[in-house]
Amino acid sequence: MTPPVKARSGHILLDSRRSYKDLVRVFPEIYKKVVEANRPFAKDGETILPDVLLEENLRDLRADRKPAGYNRIDAFGLRLIFPMADERRVEFYFTKALRGQDIVHVTEQVSAMLRRRGIKHTVEYDRLPLGPPRGPPGILLAGAQLSSS
Repeated sequence: MTPPVKARSGHILLDSRRSYKDLVRVFPEIYKKVVEANRPFAKDGETILPDVLLEENLRDLRADRKPAGYNRIDAFGLRLIFPMADERRVEFYFTKALRGQDIVHVTEQVSAMLRRRGIKHTVEYDRLPLGPPRGPPGILLAGAQLSSS
């Protein structure tokens, strides 16, 4: 499957026989990509925070628990999310507020990392149920419907 040019979210779903523990060896590299992508949005005084969050995530992965990921409040920053959707299958995804090429780029790089480590997985894009696009209040975009109350 050819990846899209731009995406709002890039999802990696591990094979059903895999667990969170399988990510322990590769997670520091994944996490580093996310932190580096967010460097332009880092605030003063947050230099130690990424290291602390990495250790918390690794502690959860070693215990085979769902980790926190990297979900900072930066408006345009890249986020790494581990959803609670399916307990039988490990999934994580990258997302941003806006569609972009960087989501596809990071997702494909992480997928290549996992393949090199022999971790079977599938990649999907834009699986989030975000609804129709919305414009500023009072402006109706093509395809959107007015709700009647």
